[in-house]
Amino acid sequence: MKFNSRNGWKLSLSFVFYCIIGFYTSVIHAQDTIPVAPKVKAPPIDSTIVSYFGRTYDSLANGFVHFVDTNLLLVSRFDALSKQSDPIQTLSNAGLAHQSMVFRPEFLNGFDMKRNPYGAFVHNSQSVKYLDPTAPITEIGYLMGAKKEQQLNVLFGRQLAPRLFVGMNFELVDSRGPYKNNSTTNSSVYFTARYKTKDSRYGVLANYFNNRLSMAENGGIVNDSDFENNTEFDRRVIAVNLEKAYNKYKQSGFGFEHYFILLPEKRQTSDSTSVHRRFQLGRITHQFEYQRNQSIYSEALPLAAFYQPFDIVLDSTETYDSTYQSVVRNRFYWSTLGYKTHEKDNPFHLFAGVELANSLNSDSLYKQKIWQINPYGGINIALFKSFYLNGSAKLITGNQSAGDFEVYGKLRQFLGTEQRNLGNLFFSIRLINQSPSWFYERYQSNHFRWDQKLEKSTFFTLNGGYKFKDFEAGAESHIIDKYVFLNAEARAMQTSGTIKILRLFANLHFSPGKFDIIANANYQLSDNDTIISLPTLTAKLRLAFSQQLFNNAAIFQPGIEAYWFTSYYADAYMPALRAFYPQREKAIGIYPFVDVYISLKVKRARIFLQYNNLFGLAGQYNYYTTLHYPARDPRFNFGVSWRFYQ
Repeated sequence: MKFNSRNGWKLSLSFVFYCIIGFYTSVIHAQDTIPVAPKVKAPPIDSTIVSYFGRTYDSLANGFVHFVDTNLLLVSRFDALSKQSDPIQTLSNAGLAHQSMVFRPEFLNGFDMKRNPYGAFVHNSQSVKYLDPTAPITEIGYLMGAKKEQQLNVLFGRQLAPRLFVGMNFELVDSRGPYKNNSTTNSSVYFTARYKTKDSRYGVLANYFNNRLSMAENGGIVNDSDFENNTEFDRRVIAVNLEKAYNKYKQSGFGFEHYFILLPEKRQTSDSTSVHRRFQLGRITHQFEYQRNQSIYSEALPLAAFYQPFDIVLDSTETYDSTYQSVVRNRFYWSTLGYKTHEKDNPFHLFAGVELANSLNSDSLYKQKIWQINPYGGINIALFKSFYLNGSAKLITGNQSAGDFEVYGKLRQFLGTEQRNLGNLFFSIRLINQSPSWFYERYQSNHFRWDQKLEKSTFFTLNGGYKFKDFEAGAESHIIDKYVFLNAEARAMQTSGTIKILRLFANLHFSPGKFDIIANANYQLSDNDTIISLPTLTAKLRLAFSQQLFNNAAIFQPGIEAYWFTSYYADAYMPALRAFYPQREKAIGIYPFVDVYISLKVKRARIFLQYNNLFGLAGQYNYYTTLHYPARDPRFNFGVSWRFYQ
């Protein structure tokens, strides 16, 4: 688990290896032919368009296509957490547990063990991207930071045969960390393939993913004053709570989807002519997903005092807590989507299906088998090219969480005309009724144990606002009844009443002349901040200036990025549970995290030099995002992103 120099050599050799592969691929496949780019409008960022869609063919059929970033504006957001739109609470090193500072409820679908604290560093069948490049592509990104931090990203996509595309995404984080027992070695990889017949009547998507996360857990520093008074320049000298504790998280699996369109695209009108059908019977789709998750928390000679107040320790010589889950899902559904490939071509979209799910959950002492039959469906309606209505619903039945459901609806009204866009108004409503996860009702470990029956929780969310081009502003309201949470002693509990949360938000991307301004702000109020504590105000700003050099052969861009949040009682973190929990010991915040950078783009290579936490040079050592976990000190990062294609 501990960092050693071999990791650095492995990462460096991997970087060289993938560079060679990328160059070789771009040369030997220079004559490959790739279909024309998607119908949706691509951003003017590169001569070669690299688009992608997520998870299912329905995303492509509805026009939900995105583009791989090739400009300079966000190249320095290399770390997975820096790419998140929400402000993030994290620990003292890259690749560790994290959570959003914005409250966002999730529908757990009946048997999820609990919220995953490593979400930004793992990929599965729900998050893979299916590339649609206009040429064979290999993109390699490498970051070298302070304290022997190294990160490697590799993206690959190409066409192997007509209508057959394959792709790969690999991410690696290896960081020693500034503090004792603080190292991380995380890897995530997935492979994708997609194929459709010449007449597009049948298509297949397939993916395989594998995530391996290894994290040394120090439980935070013992005395915050050692950091705040800057008594030790070498942070590894500062005493930490845990010196021999480790977390491992493993997730792997695969999934596929195949569909069949019930009627041919054209109907024969005579021996020599055919016409497009005005009426379709839609498509039938089958999806399969398999996923296994395993979490291991280990500690040699457990420090019992760290877990107080604690249950009777089962083994005082060693902690080895293991949780395991395997999940199999089969979905069968019918959809009206046929051959249409853009949202505006689908004024009416209806889908309905059923999900068959099986799961095995276990911890050190307890095992449970779960089966479910879950019907779901939805509708999308477009009226007068200006009014859009979306709705969906899902019901859980079976031997676990029977009666759980989620209902969602959203409407959008566009203002103005096609020639004169005045933006749009949007409103959504969401109702979730769900049983507590297996983790909150029955959990057995060396230090934490409970076996209790909890009631269902209800989440009611209203969201509305206005959007015009790259500006968006609105409000969001949550009403939560019988909320399930970990209390200040990291024990599972449930409230007897309701909690209300209000959020006002605004997002802006503005490009005056050679400048780019990206700003995000959130205002949040919780009427029970002892359970759900949120910063009242968060703000994030990115300001960049771009200049063409050498007769437009290169682009030079200096920039600054900052984020800030008001003082609040940010959740503490319990490594043994891999979970955040509320605390009232100490409030943190009111510190400006400021990064400055310089980026350069030459042809298809992007290079940046970044200095993080500039205000840390002022001598005010009060930068935290989590209790007893100081944020990282001022440091340099160097990164390069290089794309190979014809």
